[in-house]
This record gives sequence, structure tokens and C-alpha cells, in this order.
Amino acid sequence: MIKKMIIFILIIIITFILIISNDWIQFNLMTRLVILRGVISPNCFWYKISDMFFKDHSGINIYNKLKYKNKDFSKVNVFNTNFYLVTNNNYIKTILDNSPDIFNVGTLKKKFFSSFMNKNVGVSSGCPWKHKRKINDKTLDTGKIHRYSSYYNDFLEENSHFKENINYNDFSDLSKLVMKKIVFNDKNINNDIVILFSKANSIKAFYNNLNINNNIFKNYKNTLNYYINNPKKNSLVELCLKVSNNKEDIYHQIPHFIFPILGIFTLTIPRLLCLLCSHRNIFKKIIEEVNSRDLYNLDYLRKCILETLRLNNPVISMFRTLEKDFNFENKYFFKKGTEFLILTNPVLREKEYFDKPSLFLPERWTKSMEYSYYFLSFSQGPQKCPGKELVIFLVQSFIFNFIKINKINKYNLICNKELNIKNIPQVINPCTLEFNIINY
Repeated sequence: MIKKMIIFILIIIITFILIISNDWIQFNLMTRLVILRGVISPNCFWYKISDMFFKDHSGINIYNKLKYKNKDFSKVNVFNTNFYLVTNNNYIKTILDNSPDIFNVGTLKKKFFSSFMNKNVGVSSGCPWKHKRKINDKTLDTGKIHRYSSYYNDFLEENSHFKENINYNDFSDLSKLVMKKIVFNDKNINNDIVILFSKANSIKAFYNNLNINNNIFKNYKNTLNYYINNPKKNSLVELCLKVSNNKEDIYHQIPHFIFPILGIFTLTIPRLLCLLCSHRNIFKKIIEEVNSRDLYNLDYLRKCILETLRLNNPVISMFRTLEKDFNFENKYFFKKGTEFLILTNPVLREKEYFDKPSLFLPERWTKSMEYSYYFLSFSQGPQKCPGKELVIFLVQSFIFNFIKINKINKYNLICNKELNIKNIPQVINPCTLEFNIINY
């Protein structure tokens, strides 16, 4: 009996060693965990599993290994689809600069979005893409401070009063309040519009066998259609209707407003606060800036936000499909239909571009670095995120009000998680973050 048990344990150990030493298996495990942790909705169970058994959370180690072995392109398989992982930044720039015309949306992304927003700008091309992009650009005031920024800030000021103990649920509740305010300008909205995203965030979506509960989907659909037909003043839905009268197009753009706003408050803000708690001198500079400047001139805080997104970017991958035969510098030839994969987080820690890439160094940020193709937190090129400035503003507004209203100083906000500041984790688990405000 003991001998059988020993043999069984040895088999498990050998199997585990084979798994962690095989590039293909490692890559597939990483990509599945990325989806399970949540692309459009955080899944705390899978964050916990990821923390327990997998350290290469964003694929940075396997990316660097493949780049060393294969240089510019590496053949990988993701959800039974063959891809070329792009590890040359010049070729990444070529792909992004020629998206979505030559390098169209990847088939996996189409499958993933098909269950609830198959006509979204992110999975469109040609004239439909241009029209939908215009809706997004005009609605989100791309590249500048949003016209309703003061309105959003007033709302955050009203809702930044926190108890002494703050956890993931508090951030989650706030995320829903803010999303409903910005997108619909109404707080009495069926919560199924949020639940749908957790249901749609499934590996099944990549195999075309995802079934979302009928009642949830019906409530989601009815809610969106109601506000499209009865838009509230000062809502993003109303702004969409000022750009286009195509209600179907607007219906498919709205979800791409919803889940990023939820992610700002459940992912980015808790991570930023934890990083600041771990870097007290940087936190002191932020507090001094907040107490001496107005909301629209927080240059150092902006750098801290960019650095947080560099180290822990929520969007981990980008997929592209080649629309015609293409030649990279007369060196690599690919046929029409070839699929490409870009992993953003390894690029955001490229040693060849970012000095001390695993350290939290806000001072590194310059305008040229922000527009470099090594900074892929909001992508680059024609399909660059139209909501970039709105995202940054919402984080700034929260931190500004949070510090002032709760009288935060560099000592009285405590994060329960001790970060290795010499090697910031690839993914800081937001579900486990808790903060205590100490009242002296």
C-alpha cells in the first residue's frame, strides 16, 4: 500500500515537472488562466487558483523564453487556433498601424464578443468600423478631458466617503454606482447588466457553445434598449445618439463602456493604492500634489497611473487576422488568414526599453514614452483606446477625492498585502486587497 502511494506521488511529481517544463503546455495554461481570472469581469476564485499554482500570471517569462528561442515570431496554439506570437516591437507597430484594414480583428476575439456585442467597434472593419469608431470618439471625447468631467468628479466626491476598513466588495459596489451614472445617468438599473459580463467571461465562448441564461440576457437587452429609446440627459447613451441614429450600432457599443468602467474601480484603483502604500515616498508626493493643485493638473499622479497600468495592465492580449498576403521587411512572408497574437504585459516590461522594468518608477514617464509602441496599455495606432483620457481622469478624480475627504496621509492608509517592491507581481490580485484607514 505504501509502495503504491509512493509510486502515485512520484507520477504526480513527474507529470507536474513535465507540465511546467513544456512551453506549449505552459502557454496554454497561462492563456486559460487569463480568461478564467476575467477579461471583462474579475473572477476571484480563479485569481486565488492562479496565485496558488501559477507564478507567470501574464506570460512574461514564457514570452521572453520564446523570444529568445525564436526571435520575432513564435508559433503558439490558443484554444485550438494556431497563432504567431509577435515578439518584435517593430512588427507589433506595423500590425497596429495597419489595423483594422490589413490586420483585422482576430477570430478568437470575434467568438468571444459574439455572445453579447458582435457588432462592436472592436470586432469591426471597413466602413462599419469607421462609423462605429466615430460614435466612440465623439461620445468619449477621445484625446481630451471629457465634457462631463466636472459632473463625474462631483459624483465621485459624493461617493468617496469610506469606512475604516475597505475591501474588494466596497470597490465593486462603487464600480457599479459609477458605471450606472456615467453610462445611463440612472441608479435604478437591473443588476443583470453587470451579471451578464461574468457569465459571458467563459472559456466556452471560444468554442461557440456559450449559453447565457435567458432571463439574464433578456433583462440586459431590455435595459439597454430602454435607455437607447429613453436616454437620460448627460449620459454616454445620450451622447451616442447625438452622433448616430443607428440604434443597433449604439446597442453594441454600450457594453464596451460598461465593463472598462467596472474594471477601473475593481482592478486599477485598488492596485494603484496598494502600490502607493508600498512606496511611501511616492505616496507622500501624491498627497502633496493633491493638496496643492487642482484636479486637472495632477501630473505626478498621472505618471503613477500610467506606471500602474504598465506593471498590471488589465488588457493582456490583442488578436489580429491578416486580410491579405503580407511581407514584414522582405524577411517574413505570411499568407492571408494568418492569425497573430500580441501579449501586452510582456511588452510593457521589455528590458530593452524600460529601465528596471519590474520596479514602480513613476518618474520614468515622459510624453514620448506615453506614445511609444512599447506602451500598449491603451494600444496604439488607429484602434488605440478611445476612452484613454476618460479612464485616467476617473482614476485621478477618485484618488483626489479619496485623499481629501478621508484625510489620507502617507502613514494612515494601510494595505494588507506586502508587495515585493524589487519585483512587482505580474498580476496583483484585487480580490485579496484590503485597506485600513487609521484615525489618530
